[in-house]
Amino acid sequence: MAAVAALPFMGVLTAVAVAPGEAKPAAVAVHEVSQLLALPALPATAVTGERYWREERVLRGDTLGGLLSRLGVSSAEANHFIHSAPVSRDLLKLRSGATLSVQIDDQGELFGLRFLNDDENGEKVLVVIEKSGQQWQASAEAPATETIQTVRSVDVRTSLGGALAQAGVPLEVRLQLGEIFAEQLDTSRLKRGSRVNLVYETLLYKGSPISTGNVLAAEIISDGRQWQAFYFAHDSESGAYYDAAGQPLRKGFSLTPVANAPVSSGFGMRLHPVLHNLRMHEGIDYAAGTGTPIVAPADGMVDTMATQNGYGNVVILKHSAKLSTLYAHMSRFESTLKRGSKVRAGDVIGYVGATGRVTGPHLHMEVHVDGLAVDPSSTALPAQTLNATQRLALREHSVKLAGNLKLLREIPASVAQLE
Repeated sequence: MAAVAALPFMGVLTAVAVAPGEAKPAAVAVHEVSQLLALPALPATAVTGERYWREERVLRGDTLGGLLSRLGVSSAEANHFIHSAPVSRDLLKLRSGATLSVQIDDQGELFGLRFLNDDENGEKVLVVIEKSGQQWQASAEAPATETIQTVRSVDVRTSLGGALAQAGVPLEVRLQLGEIFAEQLDTSRLKRGSRVNLVYETLLYKGSPISTGNVLAAEIISDGRQWQAFYFAHDSESGAYYDAAGQPLRKGFSLTPVANAPVSSGFGMRLHPVLHNLRMHEGIDYAAGTGTPIVAPADGMVDTMATQNGYGNVVILKHSAKLSTLYAHMSRFESTLKRGSKVRAGDVIGYVGATGRVTGPHLHMEVHVDGLAVDPSSTALPAQTLNATQRLALREHSVKLAGNLKLLREIPASVAQLE
């Protein structure tokens, strides 16, 4: 039986073997045959004039003309738009990392364009430009927006930053995550095999994302341990992060910059009170009268003292290699203050005023982490202790969010988007 089973293999060997001294088999003749084939008549693509939106991420070195061409806009249309758009040339200079959305038809004709950009004062503004007939016009009204919850779940293989970026998590959320758990662990040192689950807000304009809101819930699982954070709004303008038991995750600075002053405008997309268009409000505003002392909320060094067009009299304090705070619209600076001065928590740095582009006296404060603005109320200001009623409200609010985290925890794969 063994011999019979071996026959097919022996046959293969003898078929290709050439005995010593024997001539090699003659080469097989190959004949090439070429024949022209008539292609069937293809119907011409019907021109429907249908409009649709396309999006493209702005890369370093991109020009508006090149980006429009990449999105399918004809060169003639792109040139016409660039030379006739009713906005300043500076506003059309796209920043790296922004998302440009354009509305075109199947002939490459451009009908609309929108993107977030920095204006001359460094404030984020939503640029919305639309075609009316043959004329371009910039919308000055606040567009209708909606907020949705976005979820992400990532497994760390090399670094958390890389895993979050690959999953499409915005840079703002990545920085916010590190600040939320800054007093519990260093998220940049998470080991391979760690898992991060997120629920955060995404602001949509006509179905397209234009901005990122708060992280509503976050969970980190590493080395058999689990950390959770839930956002709780103290009022319509501010909030902070707490664990499931209602304990604040961060102590924050020791002081607020203006004592006993309420927050009149929070962090996020807002309708600008003077320009009447939608802007990214990258800080919080305190309602206080002219001359009210402004104090350093934590130890630091004066990095900037200047008068700027939009911010008026502004001071920037550097608290660490990655953390700085900004104070704008001051009526005047503290007389003993100068660039490079060291300040302690509680030192007066200036006085509330109405300099710059404002409607009335108030203090505008920003917090920057690695140069990016984050919500001061949830990352730097003193954490508010919740009373019994607030802890109950947090528990009720966090039940659904905890359910989302549990669902993400039990999915055996990274989730880029779960609607």
